[in-house]
Parts: sequence; structure tokens; C-alpha cells
Amino acid sequence: MAEPDTNDLLPARGFPFITAATSLGILFTFLVLMVLAYRSPNYLDEYKTNPQPIERVKLDEMKARNQALLDGANAKMPVSTATAELLGQLKSETDRLPFPIPEPAAPIAPAPKKN
Repeated sequence: MAEPDTNDLLPARGFPFITAATSLGILFTFLVLMVLAYRSPNYLDEYKTNPQPIERVKLDEMKARNQALLDGANAKMPVSTATAELLGQLKSETDRLPFPIPEPAAPIAPAPKKN
């Protein structure tokens, strides 16, 4: 087997100081920015105050209208009745997951062993 020609190999340059320094600089910059972000105040908390009384009244009215719609005012059937009816129709052995889950069958007693 022939010796590799040493003239074709690149000379060793030494340790990459610039690359290492740049990497460490980026790492410490990231850490400093993370500490600043952690210690800065949360400006979004200023807007999380309780709603004004007028807004509270509007919210309560909207909730009442939505609940009236769900309970059956101006609807053919209340949600609770429709849910009970649908669940009664849908529970069978041919149902597929995820909704609804068929009721588990009763455990079958093991057959007696023949001697």
C-alpha cells in the first residue's frame, strides 16, 4: 500500500479562537437577554382589570341569552334533552371511537374444564 502524499494535506491551523469567542459571546448575550426578559415587568397585566360595570351588565345579558338558547327558548329541543336522546340512540356495538364509547360487555364466565 502506498504512503499518502503529505503535500496534498492541508496544514493544521490551530485552535479556532475567533469561532470560540463568537460562540461564547452569543451564549452570554442570550443569557443576558433572558435575565432582562425575566426581570422586566409584565405590561399585559395592566389590561387584566375587572370589567367596568357597564361591560359586566352586557356580559351578563349575553350569557343569559346564550343560556336561554341552549335551554330551548326559540329552539326545537333543549340541549340536555337532545344530548340524552342522542346518547340513547348512539350506544351500540357498532359505534366507533372516540364518541361515544360503547358500554363494556359483561364479563363472560370461563367454561368448565373437561377432564
